[in-house]
Amino acid sequence: MKNIKPLILFALFGILTFAQTVSGQTTARDTRNSSELAVSPYAQAVPNDSYTFIGISHPSMNSASSAIGVAVEVIGMTTTSNNAAGRASIFTVDAGETHRVFVVNQSHATINSSNAAFTDARTHIIPTVDSAQFGSVRVTTVAEDANTSVDVTQSAADGGATFKTFENLAQLSMWGIIYVESSGSGFAMEFIGDMQDSAIVGNLGELKAGGRGNATGGISNGIKQLGLVLVSTRIG
Repeated sequence: MKNIKPLILFALFGILTFAQTVSGQTTARDTRNSSELAVSPYAQAVPNDSYTFIGISHPSMNSASSAIGVAVEVIGMTTTSNNAAGRASIFTVDAGETHRVFVVNQSHATINSSNAAFTDARTHIIPTVDSAQFGSVRVTTVAEDANTSVDVTQSAADGGATFKTFENLAQLSMWGIIYVESSGSGFAMEFIGDMQDSAIVGNLGELKAGGRGNATGGISNGIKQLGLVLVSTRIG
């Protein structure tokens, strides 16, 4: 019992520190660490034609931290506030949550900050100028060392097992679409670096963003997937 209070205080301190880091960060980190970085090779926002939608979900796996901070950044596109802060949206995805990100021209009639349907805490808009914009998307972790694990022990009722949890992008599922409004259709975006393109390495209890693709495909499989996406965007 004597150790419970220090443990609780330590946990609360960690949560508060994490919250301050997310709220204080205004730009995406320039990281090359594969476990802290995911990319999608194509995005666009064209007035009266199309926009980009991205969904980021936290499936709450045993290997995942209960809260993971991310920065979604558009590359090669001119945004309303055309600086590092204006090109990125930074937020925390809690266990079981899905966040929506829209990359859309600033004068869009429906998707804007005046519409209550797009102002909740889990919806984020990156507005671009009112001209055709084409680029890519880069997602990074807020945590500077996302592969540093924290041990979490279940309650006795849940089995009492201890898991190593991480804040890396291998714990999140990402999906996106370039949506063409006139036809009500579009084409999917591939994210290289989320949980769909990560492999289990080291201890089987630790899911880290190691080799891309499956356990046997590794990096070459990830390159093949990227090539397919590039081909599909050119055809579309």
